[in-house]
Amino acid sequence: MRGKLRFGAINSRTAKLCILSAFLGAQFLGERFLGAEASSPAALRSTARCGSRQAGTPPLPGTALPVDDNCVKCHAQSTGRAAEVVGIHQSSAHGRIGVGCDDCHGGDPAQTEKAKAHSTNFTAKPDRSATLASCGACHESQLGQFKTGKHFPEKQGAPRIDCAECHGAHSVGNPPETFSLGQFCAGCHGLEYLPPLPQEFQDLLNLSEDLRDEFNRSAAKGRKPSDDAIKQRKEIRRLTAEIIHPTDLRGGLTRIPQILSQGEKLKQQIR
Repeated sequence: MRGKLRFGAINSRTAKLCILSAFLGAQFLGERFLGAEASSPAALRSTARCGSRQAGTPPLPGTALPVDDNCVKCHAQSTGRAAEVVGIHQSSAHGRIGVGCDDCHGGDPAQTEKAKAHSTNFTAKPDRSATLASCGACHESQLGQFKTGKHFPEKQGAPRIDCAECHGAHSVGNPPETFSLGQFCAGCHGLEYLPPLPQEFQDLLNLSEDLRDEFNRSAAKGRKPSDDAIKQRKEIRRLTAEIIHPTDLRGGLTRIPQILSQGEKLKQQIR
């Protein structure tokens, strides 16, 4: 339905819990900003790992996970969710560039016994502050934008949401087909004491799914998107993030029409 937030059969609040998955905390901004959780040994390890790549710089594209990564070997042989997570991660943006389980969860992937593998600064399910620290160890500018917004109120000193709730954790860059950014935001905005987002913002959020659907339809017809189309889509994502991360309502209203126009032109281009 054009111009409206889309609601499926899945309750949006339930969807938030499904999307949020395990990330390891990392001390990036320290206790003063993120709280005591960021000072855990696991947090220190994650920061050191990203720091070896230079903060804000992801691993090189095409970097494969090491052959002795027993995290993947063990979980792939498991049943149920544990094995499913391996496939989800490997098809994600992080998996494709070689970010391993231990980069976010800690632990020792060289060990073959579970107790030993999970004994080295291992954290399975960090809280929101630790998740922000872990992601921010590489994504500095995005975290910097986020901490200026209303999703991280200064007086409260703790985030209302974290990176994984919107971007996914194991599925970063490859969200499930059922995920809708507009629906996710509507899980709070428009309910109880929060007014709904302006229609322009709703259209901007829906644009993400519109472009995803157009690219998928094109692929289903055997048409590979051009490098230029992929570049334009990434630019639209970047411009959208610069509005959403700092929750820039006033500035966003002046910039959204141009972004929507770019999106419409791109959709016409790939049809």
